[in-house]
Amino acid sequence: MKKRAFVLIMCLSVLLLCGCSQGQKKEWENREGKPIVGADASGLEGEKNTYALYFRLGDTGFLAQEDRQLIVERDETVEMALVRSLIAGPSATAADLVPLFPQGTEVLATAKQGSTLYVTLNERFLSGYAAERGDGRPEEKKAAVQNERQLCLDALAATLTEAGLCSRVQVLIYRNQMQGNSMRLEEDFLLQNGSTLPLEPAVRREETLYTPHNAAMRILTLWMNRNLPGLTDCLTASGRPGEQALAEQMDASPVLTGFSLGHGQVSADGKAAVICADLTLHQNGSDWTQTGWPLTLTRERGVWKINWDALSGMMTED
Repeated sequence: MKKRAFVLIMCLSVLLLCGCSQGQKKEWENREGKPIVGADASGLEGEKNTYALYFRLGDTGFLAQEDRQLIVERDETVEMALVRSLIAGPSATAADLVPLFPQGTEVLATAKQGSTLYVTLNERFLSGYAAERGDGRPEEKKAAVQNERQLCLDALAATLTEAGLCSRVQVLIYRNQMQGNSMRLEEDFLLQNGSTLPLEPAVRREETLYTPHNAAMRILTLWMNRNLPGLTDCLTASGRPGEQALAEQMDASPVLTGFSLGHGQVSADGKAAVICADLTLHQNGSDWTQTGWPLTLTRERGVWKINWDALSGMMTED
């Protein structure tokens, strides 16, 4: 009886929120708990394709992609399959990536109106993020929680837009104890200020994606700040020096005081990229610049990294 009541509420809510037309894709649960999809999803049934799933890169503010082959089952849509995979987290081989969704989060339905995809999640999505269990001053903890929740929304938008399924994502929350008439995610989810105003749909934010340009910016910023642990994480596994060797190289290298980056170019196979960098350096009382330096990157398990020889070459070039 409880599940039937949920089904009725879900169907009515999606119809009201989306204004679904007769031919539009709908999704809900039947008595066996299996999603029922509209006929327009039939062309996707049983197809095996590779999709880009976005997860958090370590403890950074970036999302990096994992390319994963998914088989869309007969009783679900690509949208459902992608969101389920995001919630499940990165595969064991994607060692640099970490999951974002709180434990127990479930996707209950998806529906599309125009270019907006409505994704209904259970209320476990609202709390239980890793940053909530962290230590630190209240304002720092609040900022960390906000960042983690924003990245979770960004991961949804990045994954679903890259698959060509929508241009923005509106998250709906099904609560066991429904309050009010709206299921839309509220501003309080991000602002933590008690606001019950609906949160705007999530859109693709390029600044959070670990593109070659953003990877190059991170690498050079870590060099400029002489952050050895962070710089080590940016090195490819092949040829990576020990911590002592990297520290000695850093001590002997010039101080990077500024830089600018070009747009860059990715190779045809998507495994390498080159970004031209202009560097401002200081050592032994002298300042000089290197212009048009080709900063070469390699895509390793979905994450853009720099080879040690390429990085040390930048540090030692006169």
